Amino acid sequence: MHSPIICICICICTCTCGAPRYMDGVFAAATAKDWPEDRMHREYINVPEAEAWVNQPFKLKLKRSGRTFDVPTDSKTTEVLAAAGLGNDVKRRDVLCGVCATGYDAALSGEVAHRDCVLSKKDRQNKVILCCSRLLKVGVELVLDL
Repeated sequence: MHSPIICICICICTCTCGAPRYMDGVFAAATAKDWPEDRMHREYINVPEAEAWVNQPFKLKLKRSGRTFDVPTDSKTTEVLAAAGLGNDVKRRDVLCGVCATGYDAALSGEVAHRDCVLSKKDRQNKVILCCSRLLKVGVELVLDL
């Protein structure tokens, strides 16, 4: 059994790992002390229950190189990048850790379905979790800052 962990880094941020109820309590206490949401991070031991999503295929564009890829309904962005020989940092291949968080250009991208449980509202404005985020509509691109 994993024990809950709190790391407080010089009063700059908090990262919690544990049961959802425990982490909710840590976040409530931090919020009561006016900690900014973008300084609070969660890492789950188990995937929280989520709604059943329907995947749409989409185009992936790497902003720096201009390379484009098709991401089919049955593949993750991390898998498509790996198949193209482009290594990406993936720890657990699920929505839990946030290791594969990557910047994206929201102005050039279609609407993103953020299916993770780690990014803050602020982070979601310019980051995606590659192992689970998708685009909501067919025929639009996700433009990564890569």
